[in-house]
Amino acid sequence: MSPEKMQQYQQEINACPLLEDLTLQEIEELGDHARVELFAEGREILSEGKMFQGLWLILSGQCNVIKHCGKQPSVLATLEPGNVFGEMSFFEMAPHSATVQATEEVKALCLGREEFEALRETCPTVSEKVAVNIVKLLSDRLRRMDVWTCELVETDELSQRHQEWHEFRARLYSNIFD
Repeated sequence: MSPEKMQQYQQEINACPLLEDLTLQEIEELGDHARVELFAEGREILSEGKMFQGLWLILSGQCNVIKHCGKQPSVLATLEPGNVFGEMSFFEMAPHSATVQATEEVKALCLGREEFEALRETCPTVSEKVAVNIVKLLSDRLRRMDVWTCELVETDELSQRHQEWHEFRARLYSNIFD
């Protein structure tokens, strides 16, 4: 991404947790490895169940994160400029857990896995900072999900759900799954 483009999206770049603690020069180095993509309203950027290892930073526009649970899709979140998505499948080749769809025209900065590997070769400090920031982002989301789930389970009148949740958490944190 050219310095001129970066200047145009300075507010979104500054608000992005993925770029926390990066210097202006490091952000420019990252921008040299990423590409700007444009998505029309209604277009799926990521599709649940499909695989692509990429990180997106929304520069302009808005997207919905949609999860297909049962018969009806649910909007889990609305993403705006400065938000990041794609981080769950970036390091692990796994299907996307949700769909991200543009609700209006979206301009996003995309860093593919291959570009990230090239960044690791040429700018290891930048790639390390990005990786650490992804871990922080995922940790924060997991922590918030844990709090939300605990609140949901605690208000459930069925004590069986409460016990199931505690057993699940114990297995999750000790990596014991059947």
